Amino acid sequence: MKSSFDYLEDLLADNYPIIACESPLQERHRLLTRITTYCQQAGKKAYIWNLSEDSIKELVVSAEENLVLREFDHYKPSIKQNKEDYFQVLNFWKVYSGTGVLIVENIFPWIKENTPKETDFIISEWIKSSLINLKFHTKDSGKTTILLGANAEIASEIAAEIPLWSQELPDAQEIIDSLIKSKNFSFTYTEQDYLEIANASAGLYISDIMYCLNDISKNHDLGNSSEIAKLLLSKKIQLLNRLYDIEFLPPPKVQLGGLELMQQSFKKFKRLLTPRAKQYNLRVPKGIMLVGPPGTGKSHSAKACSQNMGIPLIMVDWGNFRSFGNQAEMKLKRLLRLADRLNQVILYFDDFDKGFAGDDDLAKRLAGQLLTWMQERTSDVLVIASVNRMEWLPPELTRAGRFDYLFKVDLPNNGERYSIFKLHAARFDERFRNGGDPWSEEQWRRILKATNRCVGAEIQTIVERAASTIFCETVIEDTYASSKLPALELTVEALLEERRQINPLAIREADKVESMRNKADQQALPSSPLDESKFAVGNIEIFS
Repeated sequence: MKSSFDYLEDLLADNYPIIACESPLQERHRLLTRITTYCQQAGKKAYIWNLSEDSIKELVVSAEENLVLREFDHYKPSIKQNKEDYFQVLNFWKVYSGTGVLIVENIFPWIKENTPKETDFIISEWIKSSLINLKFHTKDSGKTTILLGANAEIASEIAAEIPLWSQELPDAQEIIDSLIKSKNFSFTYTEQDYLEIANASAGLYISDIMYCLNDISKNHDLGNSSEIAKLLLSKKIQLLNRLYDIEFLPPPKVQLGGLELMQQSFKKFKRLLTPRAKQYNLRVPKGIMLVGPPGTGKSHSAKACSQNMGIPLIMVDWGNFRSFGNQAEMKLKRLLRLADRLNQVILYFDDFDKGFAGDDDLAKRLAGQLLTWMQERTSDVLVIASVNRMEWLPPELTRAGRFDYLFKVDLPNNGERYSIFKLHAARFDERFRNGGDPWSEEQWRRILKATNRCVGAEIQTIVERAASTIFCETVIEDTYASSKLPALELTVEALLEERRQINPLAIREADKVESMRNKADQQALPSSPLDESKFAVGNIEIFS
């Protein structure tokens, strides 16, 4: 199986005059070393130019496999009178009598689709013309120009003239091969050990993996593969969160009160990840949309899905993409690449509708990019999006074949509020753990009546505030040994008092909330069955 680098070497072997290379900054040294090694083996010279140096250096890989830069005296930079003078290297390479591969950095920002300033537009057009001329003059000349950068944006009028190679995230075999060949580490792993390390580091580039291993080796013995895999996973999570502006979560352990119909679907989706399902050409849905008012548990439902399916969860605030401006599409592309490489993962877009509130061109481009990926992807990535206002979404997002399942996550009914209360109460009061329930049915009916139209987030707040109040009133500071702390016992009166002090969103913004619920009713499936608990409306014994 060919690696990502092999495809680049195929382009070089075919003597393409210009090749665009997209590679992250942390992989720069490895990529330069790989290109230079290829050139030396093919009997070619390798050179590099970038804007900061404005000089050409010859690249050589030494016998110790170190990358060395040598002086190259044939290129003499001109005096800079105009902006285009900074890119005279293109004209030099066009007429240079020698052969080889010239790597040019820092050029993609000047040849992307839209250049805002008039002065930038002029230099952009000059560079585009120079590249077209360079391709024409260096064809079959033994000279190749590699345009290198972290984000290879190319204007549509010249994109067809320049083949694009993108450095993909390494697969498990590439990671294993790099570990075996590494000179910095000496491993005594079995084949299974290597696979465990590779799976733990999936989603990182080789340079990042080596950096993490080097950091781990300072305090741990690399001989224990299971321990190293756990440490690698921990460092990977920290790195991915920082690099991609996401929250990466291994399958969490959460409890969800209610929403049984939706949870049954999640369990069905887990079976669709199995090899047997693949034999029947079955796959996980393209996407799931969770629709409903704020605070009803949509984000918590995504965590429950991750738990039920046993795969990691990537949580992303979709609205944040708008804040990235011109970088938004590049950020989304990198995120989708990461999800593809991780393969079996849930990609959760929170507040999906807010990214389309402005109805601007950027929102439409992002939606188109996501839809194209969802339509063409071959990985087992499950996309989940939470939505408050469906009317803000472009119509093409909600038609059949885009998001296969739409679930209405509604205000919890009496039975669900009872379950939610017990889940949160068990965090503070031991009496509620292991199925315990210290209160009578009459007491619960008082609580459930008072919290009608409260959502899960508001119930959580009520319980937490009641527990805090009881603690402050009953536990005297520094008078108990840590092993003999007094029990914290919630009371019905404390919960009702905290309820009186908040104004639920569904009451405060009743018109908006009802509008959200009605829109969801029109298109989405119910997440919960009819309330059949003893607290259901209608299950009240009026004759005692």
